[in-house]
Amino acid sequence: MTGTTKKLKRIFLLPAASIVMLFLFSSCSTKPEFEQFHTFDNNTWNRFNFVNFEFPVTNTGQEYDVFVCFRYLPQYPEKKFNFVLTIYTPSGEMRSSEHKLWLINEDGKLKGENKGDFIEVKIPVREEISFSETGIAKFEIENKMTKLNTPGIYEIGLIVEKSKEEEKDI
Repeated sequence: MTGTTKKLKRIFLLPAASIVMLFLFSSCSTKPEFEQFHTFDNNTWNRFNFVNFEFPVTNTGQEYDVFVCFRYLPQYPEKKFNFVLTIYTPSGEMRSSEHKLWLINEDGKLKGENKGDFIEVKIPVREEISFSETGIAKFEIENKMTKLNTPGIYEIGLIVEKSKEEEKDI
């Protein structure tokens, strides 16, 4: 190889390697601020057993995105799952919202990612939520299905991530 050929290879390989590394690092997801799951005995959720999570709020200038992660068995007997999410903020506010999670696509296939023993669906339930005070934010998930016991539910989880927006100064 001539000196010119070596220089040309370095000129083209260095930027290409940099682009590949940038892509690899940018494609990695960040770790959630909070992630916790509740596992159900016998894969059955009694509708009067509310599931509670506590998220420690340490930064009032940060906005968060909140997700519910629903893990169900392939033999889950319904096409959807209805639930209510209630948030109790450290300042004493209560925010409640109803959700309907469809588990069947238009083509009749189960929604979610097959994880072997269960199927997982992660859905956004609140975007860019912020808290005016530090302390403990409590999240309560209520089963709103019509039957007393809903079979085929493996776990329900709460995931809190920093919003993609920059931190805001308050």
